[in-house]
Amino acid sequence: MRVLFISPSPPPPVPGTDGLFTEIGYLRNSFDGDLISLSPFRSLPRIVPVKLYGIHHLFKLKKYEREADIVHLFFPYPVDFRILRHFSKPVIFTITSGVEPAHLPSTWPPCTMVVSSDGEAGILRSTGMKEVRIIRPGTDSSCITITPPRVTDQDFVLLMGSAPWVTSQFGSKGFDLMLEVLTKIHRVRLVCLWRGRLYHEWCEKVRAAGLSGRVEIINEKANISEILSRCHAAMVLAVQADLVKSYPNSLMEALVAGKPVIVSRAVPMSSYVDHTGCGKVLERFSVDEMVHVINEMSDHYNEFRKNALLVGRRDFSDVRMVNEYADLYKKILG
Repeated sequence: MRVLFISPSPPPPVPGTDGLFTEIGYLRNSFDGDLISLSPFRSLPRIVPVKLYGIHHLFKLKKYEREADIVHLFFPYPVDFRILRHFSKPVIFTITSGVEPAHLPSTWPPCTMVVSSDGEAGILRSTGMKEVRIIRPGTDSSCITITPPRVTDQDFVLLMGSAPWVTSQFGSKGFDLMLEVLTKIHRVRLVCLWRGRLYHEWCEKVRAAGLSGRVEIINEKANISEILSRCHAAMVLAVQADLVKSYPNSLMEALVAGKPVIVSRAVPMSSYVDHTGCGKVLERFSVDEMVHVINEMSDHYNEFRKNALLVGRRDFSDVRMVNEYADLYKKILG
């Protein structure tokens, strides 16, 4: 079986620092096929309608498609891409971020949609979309070790992932919020996973806030087990669902390592966190709310960590994810 994988945009400047490309890598290790990006840039000018992404290299995509059995497109939210109507091979469209009811297209491309949660699937099916599958992402647990936490009456260390791609995301992904929080809780330190973009801008924000000694910025591919061994919990924040992956890789990796997570309500993974008790959900973007969430997690840390240990390796295997996609590929191809 040969698959044409289509990513939303080019790989990140620092290889190995983007969770989506890591997931696509798991699939490419199991299935032959090429990888091409839908957009030549991380973000295109607003004058270019999103539904036209990919048209600029139609002939290149068609050439790759001729050598594939199936086309597998990944994009943060559902779009009726015109390019998909030029394909003759079956198309799978994986929505990598959360589904916002207000942002659904008026028409759907001819394909099978894949989402990460029951809630997202319900939203799509309510519009009449029939070919919807649920496949939760996964991560390679073999390279992640479980490490015991340090005493939590000392500094409480949070790992923060899903770094901004554009400057507006310093606010919408909670990074500015966390700088304020750190001025309120002096025993909290932050470790930020960066990926080559806006690095100097973030360094300047941290310096201007007087927090250089309490914010560590990792701007390279690093050993996630070593990083998590120094952290008590991991966190991803977003004001709306389509800003980050439905199941951010840094949070999956944290759970595999037995570390609880903090996630904002807009992210679909929040329902999973509620259900399993493996972390805390931030209901609204406010300093007081975040201070409350951090205090509650640190005060009851052993309980949250016990739940994280229970579910992490059980629910987030990369092998399980690949096998579920393999079953879907075979079913579509008959």
